[in-house]
Formats: sequence, C-alpha cells, structure tokens
Amino acid sequence: MTKTLTATLKEAGTLLEKREYTNAESLYRKAMQLQPDNAAAAMGIAMIHNRTGQPAEALKILQKVWKAISGSKTKKTIVPKAAVLAQIGLAQQQTGRVIEALQSFREANKLRPSAELSKLIQNLENAVENPDTIAQLVSRANQLQHTGKLEEAAKLYHTALQLNPDHPETLHGLGLVLRAQKDLDGALPLIQQAIMMAPDRPGYYNDLGILFQERGEFEKAISFHKRALKVKADFLPAFINLGVAYKRIGKLDEAIAAYRQAITLQPDSPAAHNNLGNLLRIQGDLTGARKELKQAIKLHSGYQDAIENLATVEQELKQNTAIAPKTKKPKINKTTKTDS
Repeated sequence: MTKTLTATLKEAGTLLEKREYTNAESLYRKAMQLQPDNAAAAMGIAMIHNRTGQPAEALKILQKVWKAISGSKTKKTIVPKAAVLAQIGLAQQQTGRVIEALQSFREANKLRPSAELSKLIQNLENAVENPDTIAQLVSRANQLQHTGKLEEAAKLYHTALQLNPDHPETLHGLGLVLRAQKDLDGALPLIQQAIMMAPDRPGYYNDLGILFQERGEFEKAISFHKRALKVKADFLPAFINLGVAYKRIGKLDEAIAAYRQAITLQPDSPAAHNNLGNLLRIQGDLTGARKELKQAIKLHSGYQDAIENLATVEQELKQNTAIAPKTKKPKINKTTKTDS
C-alpha cells in the first residue's frame, strides 16, 4: 500500500508541475482514498484549487492541513509547514485578505527563507504602503461593477478595505455591490460607515435612501433623500428618488412637487418627465401626462417605460373620447322621436 501511495503521489506531483490539473487532482484523490488523512495529497489538491481560481476551496483544505501539522516541532515538518503557510497566503491574497496574506507569507519565509517569497512580501508591503494602490483597486472594482461582474468587484473592494478599513469610496462601492446582490443587511452598515467617513457627499445619503426603499422603510428613505438635498440643494437624483418614495406611500402631491423641482433643475431629465407624467395620469390629468411623457421620449427615444406609459395614456384618452358621445346619444334620439 505504501509503495502504491508513494507512486501515486509522485505521478500526481509530476502532472501538477506540467499543469495537467485535472489528471493530477484525480491521482491526488486516489491517494486520499488510500490514506484519507494524507497531508501531501490534500496539499496537492489545495495547490490545484489555488492555481485554478478556487482560493476559498483551497483555504478550507489548507486550514485542516495546518491544524494537523502545526503542533509538531520536529525539523521534518519545517519544509511542509512553510509550504502550507505559503499556499494559505496565496489563497488569502486571492480572496482579498491582503494583510492576512502578508502575515502568512512572512511566517512561511521565516521558517524557510526563499528569494521568491521575499520578493512577494516586498511587493505586498509596497502595495499596502502606497495610497495610490487603493485608488487603483477601487477604480478597477467600479469598472467591474458597472459591467455586472459583481463578485469580482467585491473581491477588489475587500482587498482595498484590507489596506484601509475606513476608505469611504471602498465602503460605498462594496455597499452598492451587496445591494445589487440583494444582500441589503450587509450593504446597510457599509453605506452608513461611508457617510460617517465622508458626510459631505450627497450621493451617499441618496443611495442609503434607495436602500431603505428596497427594505420597505419609506419614511427613513425620505429622510435620507432630504439629507442629500441639505448637503447639495440641487442634487437631482435625490429629488427623483424622493418622488418615488412619496409615491410609494401614497403622497402623490408631494411626489409631483419633487418631480417638478427635478425638472426645474434639469429640464432634460427623461426620468423626471416620465415619473411626473405617470403620476399625472394616476391623478386623471391625461393631457398633462401626455405632454410630460412625450417630452421624456423626445429626450430619450428608446425610453421603454415612457413609451409604455404614453401608450396607456393614449388608450385612456381614446376610451374617454368614445364614452363622451354615448352620454349625448339618448338626448338626440329623444329629440328625433319628438320631431317625428
């Protein structure tokens, strides 16, 4: 059995070096069947996970391996300990836990110094000490976020927070990612902390208001949209979202006032014209609604919500026109009968 296990591990290691990861993992798993607690086989599988973009899975395995060997004080375990710590560091780095990764690399290098680890540590230390690094991470995370790659964006935001836990742009950006992922409870404290770090940014208050709307807490939402306007009186998104919140609690007059204010500030806002038109339709002002919705479509020809809302208004106007003659018809018939 020992010979078979040794041969299996040797062949798996060769395949790993050749980057034939699927075949290597298959052999490592065979080795695990021969000896379920074999640290070398577990380590090989973890290394494959690290190299194939599965650091979280790698970390789970490596933590078990470390728990098994960390208590040993024999010289034989120095090399495997250093190897496990280095792999733990790689997994932590890939999951955005830069400070923890740096510590793991330092401990690995202390046990078994190497030029490769020393260079890696130096690069990470420079990144941690360089404030431009955070800006670069946040910029890249923003790009990923806007293209819908939320998980990748979240990893970069987490990395930036490792470098500076109080960085407002990072807190805000990660909060928006979590909100987009429907993790409202996770997003809430991040955006709140961002506001604490940068209380002069109206967008943060407005986004917190949107978050409270999504939680169904409309009164809180209204208060934060208003706070955004206290910071910047002409902040258009706050007026539009204030209108949305008022509408949702049935305060249509207040919602209309908010949309009209938005249009006063920015007459070429399609959203403001569309939302106002929709509310005027609800209140029965079909002529006013048609005017606003046509303006929204004029400003944004492909605005689907406005197109659909206008179609509804036109249909209601047509129905009203059709009903009007019917109310006069009985009188005409009566007159005709009298004349005859």
